[in-house]
Order: sequence, then C-alpha cells, then structure tokens
Amino acid sequence: MNSYEALQLLAKVFGVELQYTDNWGQAFQTQPSVLRDILEKKGVRIDPNLLATSPQIITFSADNVRSSVPIYIDVTSTFRDRLLKNGIIHITDYSSKLEPMTYPIVGPGTSLDFDLETGLTRIMVPIPSDLPPGDYSFNLDVRVEDSVVSNELRIIVAPPKAYAPEPIEKGRRVAGIAISLYGVRSENNWGVGDFTDLLGIIDWAFDDLGAHFVGLNPLHALFNTSPFNCSPYMPSSRMFSNYIYIDVLKAACSISQELSNQISGDRQIAAETSRLRDAEYVDYEGVMALKNRTLRKVFDHLYTHKDTSDCKALWEEFKKFVEFGGEDLDRFATFCVLRENLLFNAPNLHGWPNWPDGFRHPESPEVERFRAKHFVDVLFHGFLQWIVEKQLSEAQQHAIEKGMLIGLYHDVALAVDPNGADSWSRPQYFVSGFTVGAPPDAFAPDGQDWGFQPPDSGQVKKSGFTPFRKSIAANSKHGGALRIDHVMQIHHLFWIPSGSQAKNGVYVEDNEQDLLNVLTLESLRNQTIIVGEDLGTLPFNFRERLIDRGIFSYRIFYFERDANLNQIPFSAYPARAIVSLSNHDLPTFAGFWQELDIDERIQIGRIKQEEEHAIRSERAEQKAKIIERLVHDGCLAPEVAHEAWTSETPTDELHTAVLNFILKTPSRLVIVSMEDLVADTRQQNLPGTTTERPNWVTKTKFTLQELRSHPEAIRMTAKFRDMVLRTERHFEFKA
Repeated sequence: MNSYEALQLLAKVFGVELQYTDNWGQAFQTQPSVLRDILEKKGVRIDPNLLATSPQIITFSADNVRSSVPIYIDVTSTFRDRLLKNGIIHITDYSSKLEPMTYPIVGPGTSLDFDLETGLTRIMVPIPSDLPPGDYSFNLDVRVEDSVVSNELRIIVAPPKAYAPEPIEKGRRVAGIAISLYGVRSENNWGVGDFTDLLGIIDWAFDDLGAHFVGLNPLHALFNTSPFNCSPYMPSSRMFSNYIYIDVLKAACSISQELSNQISGDRQIAAETSRLRDAEYVDYEGVMALKNRTLRKVFDHLYTHKDTSDCKALWEEFKKFVEFGGEDLDRFATFCVLRENLLFNAPNLHGWPNWPDGFRHPESPEVERFRAKHFVDVLFHGFLQWIVEKQLSEAQQHAIEKGMLIGLYHDVALAVDPNGADSWSRPQYFVSGFTVGAPPDAFAPDGQDWGFQPPDSGQVKKSGFTPFRKSIAANSKHGGALRIDHVMQIHHLFWIPSGSQAKNGVYVEDNEQDLLNVLTLESLRNQTIIVGEDLGTLPFNFRERLIDRGIFSYRIFYFERDANLNQIPFSAYPARAIVSLSNHDLPTFAGFWQELDIDERIQIGRIKQEEEHAIRSERAEQKAKIIERLVHDGCLAPEVAHEAWTSETPTDELHTAVLNFILKTPSRLVIVSMEDLVADTRQQNLPGTTTERPNWVTKTKFTLQELRSHPEAIRMTAKFRDMVLRTERHFEFKA
C-alpha cells in the first residue's frame, strides 16, 4: 500500500466520500490534496511530502523489460478531460543520453485514466525497451493549450544479477583471510594496524596462504573513543573512513622527505608510538591524538608550500579530490571541526542533538560562519580523507597486481551513530523517536535495542536511494567484494519507540525490490561481489530471493544445522555463498570448543546459575555432532575422533578437520579469520556489552613479521595453504 492508497483508506474511515455524481450523471473524484486538507481539519495530519507526485522513482531489472511506465499527477477532473482531448507529454532526458520525445496523451503507447487505488490521474509513458542497466532522469511536461504540469521521473534499470568475476561465475572457488585491521601488530605501526601493514598482509595472504582475498572490518569514520565509540559497526559516517589507519610516515614522505625524516627522528613521537605498540589493547584515543597532531604538521607543510614546485602538483590533486567530494565531504569535514571545537570548550556536548541550536543544521547561518572562520581546519579533515583514499587505493591495486582475484573484501555497517556526521549532515534520511533492535529471543529474552535511528524509507526513495547507493559505492570503491551487515534491512527492521522496552517494538517494511535493484546496479558499476549477512530469523524465501539476484549468502559453520540440530554435510552448502567458521560477534572455534564464551557470559551475569547446566549440555551435544559430521564427511580420522571430542582444547587434528571441512564445501568463497587460522581463543566482540569486557581492541596473536618467522605461525600457515591447494581454491589469475 502506498501513501495515496493509505490516504483513501483514511478518508473512508473518517467519512470523507471519494467522489460524487452530479445531476447529469457525471462522476467527480475528490483530489488527494483536498482529502488531505479535510483530514487535517478532522485532526489527522499528513505530511505533504508523503503525497508529493514529483519526483517519481521507478526501478526494475533489465530482464523485466518495459515498454512504458506510469506517472501520476494530481489534477482536477476538468483538467483530465482537457488532456484526453488534445494533451501532449514532452520528455527530456537530463543526462542527454536520449533525444527529447513528444507524444500525444492518447496515442500509440500512451494512455490516460483515473487510478481508483490512489485517486490520481495516471499516464502511461513510452520508454525505450532496450535501456541498459543505469540511472535515467527525465523531466516530463504534461501540456494542454497554455497549461503545463511538470514532473520528474527517475528510472533505475538494474542488471538481473549482482556482479561476480568470470572465474567465480564459471565455478571457481577461492579462499580468503579475515583480519581486524585495527588489531594488526607490527614492528613499525603506531599502535593500530595501518595501510602499510595491509600491504604486508596481502603479500603474506597470497604468497603463503594461497588466498585470493583479504576480509576487513568496516573502515568507517569513528569517534575513536573506547569503550563506547570504537565499534566499527556504529560509525559516525559510512561515507568516509577512519584516518587512524593512515601510515603517517608514508603520508609525510609523499609530501616532503625532509619532513618525514623529522618525524622519524622525533624522540617524543618514537616513545609514544612504542608505548602504543606495546599496549595490550588498542588505545584508540592515544593513537588518534598522536596521528591527528602529526598529520596536521604534514598538512600544514603542504598548505604552506602549495605554490612551490615541490608541492604544487600535489595541492592541485588534493583540490580535485575536495571538488569531487563536493557537499558530502564538506559537511563531513565541517562536522568534525565543529565537534572538536565544541568538545574542547564543553566536554559534555558529545552528540550534535545537544549542541547549541545554531549548530544543529549544516545549512544554518551559524554553521556557514563557522565554516568560513575555520576554513583551513575543514580542509585538514578533507586532507585526511584524501590520504586514506590514496593509501587504501594502493592496497587494492597491490592485491590485484599480486594476482588476487578479489583483493579486499570490505564490510559496510547496518547503521550510523545518531550523534555522528551522517545523521547531522542528512537528518531527513532518519526517523526520530525510534531506535532499531531485535525482538526477544533465546539469546536476549528481553530483546535488543541497538541504539540507532531507522532510515526514512520514503525520503530515501524520493532521493533516488542516494544515501544507500553512496554507502555501497563508497565502500566498494577500493575492493572486490562487500559484505552488507544485517542484509534483512532491505526487507524490514525492528522499530522500538524511544524510551520503551524492545519487546514493544514492531517490524516495519522497506522497499525490498527497489533496494535489491539498486544493490545489483551498484555491484555492477563497482565490479564488486555482494555478500548479504543473512543470519538469524529471516522472512519466508528471503535467502532464495537474494541468491536469485546474485547476492552471496553468508554461512557460519556453527549455525549450519538441520531440523534435528545435526551439522549439515559440506556438500549441502550453497554454491553462491561465503562460508566461515565464526565471525567477530561469535567465539572463535578454539574459544567455542573450550566454552570460554559461556564462562565469560556467566562471569558478567549474562547467564544465570540455574541456566548454566542446560547451556553447557547443549554445547557438549553440538560438539559431539560436529565430531560426528567431520568423521562422516571424511575430514577427521575415526581413530582420533574420541580424543578430539574429550579434549578441553581443540586438538591439531580437529583444527585441521574443521578448516578442511569448510574448504571442501561447494561454496565459491571461504573465509577464515586470523583468530581461527592460528587457534586464538579471544573473541573480538560480545554483542550487548560495552564496559563489561574489552570489545574491538584485541590485537593479533602474532605480529606481521612473526607470521613469517614464528615456528607456530609458519606451521599453521603451511597447513592452511596445503588444504587450499588440495581443494583447488588457489589458481593463477591476472587481471
């Protein structure tokens, strides 16, 4: 049901008749605008934007060819009758891809009628039936004599399926390694894994593991404060990136070797980087402060010398980046500077909804004056994004030149922090008064409130799905695959009234078919595999609908069980899927086997004493079923099965068996986390916790250098590579 159908239903409920017939038997329908005005007098206010007939957005797949599309206008019966007699429609393509077209309102391929469901006048407009996938924007003038009704029409033509590289489409299977970039330890970084470390990971992954892709945590811009604002899944912005991943010395060297040498020789910086590297956990605030301070020196050097021969070309390149970033980059950078200044003077003003009134909207006069006054500071934050862009682009290019089929596998978060840059920059795309979460289940009996605002699907569609498309494009730009967190978002989300319990929430549907069309189009445009994180309770046939459109399913070994809770055979996994043992929100396989996740949940009070026995019994039963499946499918020798089951820690044979199991599946993509590769027991995140445990701060067991020097790391790496080769998941590929 669309807004107009809902309007007519409301009119009936409140006793407003939808038409009348005059003495001569002619019927006159009530215009939607009149219905809205009457309903408002009766106490029912309807946002006029919901009933706007322009722009109109239509999406369809290229395999569902259309020769005409409907447009709707809100006009009187008299005007409609005039159109029927001698009206014309003139169509202009804004992009000039197509020649202007003029048609009579009633003629071959066109028609006009009254749509009873909406109360609007419907005109069927011819369009070329061979439009290739793409985005088309038209201006439509409906004319009769000297009267004109103008409308905007946007047509999005999507490919039948999302993109996948030709070898994948032809049945090739590949393997990858997943890392949390923030946790990568190395001898040279500044306490957080950086883009130069990523180059080293790519080399090791391809040369030593035989991997064709490297999976990353979301690299979105964060506030970088722990424990509340370091989750990569609650970013300030999904459009822009976290500058803590910048290799500062490399950035400095690209602008001035002398400056780079000065930074390298600074004893205070050396002492601080050593402290940050040696810390047990990632110190987001410390790394951010040091990198921000040092990168500002790099920027100031470029800005001061922008007219010199050494820096002029670089400055021009940066200016083009800023120009291309446009309003989105300008608003993001302005937000960052505003927040820094306001927090400096009032540390409690963390969220922009609490800022002084004049600073709460990006177009206010106060913000304009602030931007002008702090123009250089705003440029600095644009500079940070430019450096990220250059270093991340280099990493993807390096992966492809090495011979990787996919390269970087990125992750885009479900939502953004309601206090962050995206919600400040474009508040019209978010619904206030509600948060998103999940209904009660066995894991969370009271339900879950994730704390972010739901999208305004009407405004998103009216924009041509701009925010959704931009987040996909921004995170696909330097990679070959993209994971969509909680892909069920395209069907519905669980809305919770602000201040209410999660159990009082309700599911609200979105424009699934439109969003699928947009997703497949962006996949094609960016040449990016799309993976939909489709875990949990799903709508009927939802997975099948995704796979039909070429979206890869996301399968976790623990969860792949049949109705009797038996682990399914490896042969039963779908081909168009990515398979993993675990992920960031779940225990690693070693932690799972040792029941460390259960221990931790007991320790922090998430499992009651009376529940412990049943939970441990269920885990013991699942472990037995895992052993049974591994033996049955020929991954674990029967003679070592009993020892594997009774051992408190995973035996080497069991560790090998589970890795071999997922590599043997028919699924095109298999990914193993760094933790599961080296049998690390530490879990990156426990959902629903903040101060109770260290989340999003765990560093890797081995440094980047130790991956090629430590005997245990070498052994684990060689073992995995052997299995990759035996399952034919590695092959020579040149782009």
